[in-house]
Amino acid sequence: MTHPKRFKGKPLRSASFLMSCALGLLAIWIAVGCTGLRQVVPAPLVFEEQSKEILAIVPLGTPKEEAVRKLTEAGISGEFASSPSIYYCDLWERENGNRWHMNVALLFNEQGELYKTRPAQADVSWQSAAEAAETKQAAE
Repeated sequence: MTHPKRFKGKPLRSASFLMSCALGLLAIWIAVGCTGLRQVVPAPLVFEEQSKEILAIVPLGTPKEEAVRKLTEAGISGEFASSPSIYYCDLWERENGNRWHMNVALLFNEQGELYKTRPAQADVSWQSAAEAAETKQAAE
């Protein structure tokens, strides 16, 4: 009668392997828990409110380097795109762990001072010809 093969490895070796796997899984679980890996959601604020919040952190007239530093310290990340005079605020990691996608661009003048905010993305919507005519007529 044949018997199934038994594992003939050293018990200590298999125990250390299992311990290593357990520690690795624990490290991954802790990393996920600490970073939160929360989903980025659109900011629950309209552009005007987002702009007001950002201007509370970096008022008009703030030099570019100081503005970027203060925004970073407040959890707001962004980048300069093709122009060094426009800084796009992309993500706001809030103190409560929420992660908001922002829609604010900061405009800097030739002296490198913040002088204006504007929406970072255009508001695009589709209208029928009739709706567009109604909107135009209401505006007149």
